[in-house]
Amino acid sequence: MIPRLPLLAAVALTSCASPPPAPAATPDVAQPTPVAAPLASASAPAPADSPPPRKERPLDLVSSCPHDVKLYYGDQPGDGKGQAATVASGATLQVPRGPDGAVVVWVVDEKGAGLASVHVTRHMKHITMNADCGRIDAN
Repeated sequence: MIPRLPLLAAVALTSCASPPPAPAATPDVAQPTPVAAPLASASAPAPADSPPPRKERPLDLVSSCPHDVKLYYGDQPGDGKGQAATVASGATLQVPRGPDGAVVVWVVDEKGAGLASVHVTRHMKHITMNADCGRIDAN
């Protein structure tokens, strides 16, 4: 006859028992690799203190000038913070905007000195340069 253990002793023995050992891996059997936690999705809401990204409005410059014209996009020509460009006679050129949608567009001479400028706000879409190359307007 098998002696009966009190119920409490039986529970204590089973809780102390160790789990069976894991089966040994064989070299030609692939083992599953752990999966990293997924990264936050790109559609996660932005922090409350940062403004939502704005959709950039296209801004084009149309030149009626009979020759190529040098341009500078920035606060002041020669400040090293802006960008230089050249627009060909009769061409249309896409103008980059700042993060706030604004930009100052300058017509500059061969040495980079400003001749005329226009301040573009985020609501404007077009810049035109007249045929005498001395006036630049935005709307």
